[in-house]
Amino acid sequence: MYSALPILTSLIGLGGFIVGVYSFASPVSAAQIYGMQLGKASIKSKKSMDESTSAEDIYRHMAYTGVRNLVVGSTILALTWYWQYGTHATMDKVTVQRCLGIVITTGSLTPVVDAIVTWQGALQGVDAAIGKRAALLHATRSIFWLAGGLWCLLG
Repeated sequence: MYSALPILTSLIGLGGFIVGVYSFASPVSAAQIYGMQLGKASIKSKKSMDESTSAEDIYRHMAYTGVRNLVVGSTILALTWYWQYGTHATMDKVTVQRCLGIVITTGSLTPVVDAIVTWQGALQGVDAAIGKRAALLHATRSIFWLAGGLWCLLG
């Protein structure tokens, strides 16, 4: 059963990395996964300027989300690689495993906050069905992150 832990941490890191790249490659689709809808940008009226500003804010938010996920995913992948292949000293392996546990456990709070934000958006009627699905996805992801992080810390 111990060999499942590196697989779990690798999947967590790979998931973060892929979502980070996806946020850059297709911000509109990534925003929809998070429960946000991008407005069409046009400059014909004050209302359309507000929609354009909103779209720019969401694009900027998706860029920040992409950077966050890319960095956290890469960090988890690098720590997992070093833990499994980079060192042979037992004390180093334990230390890296605990560091990995801290990173993943702390990172498990991010999906919780994402779930709360998307749930609030769903309650405000932005797009209730997409928002609720996104909130459920984030909450579920948080459970895997927390389990993996605690397993690294305590295992």
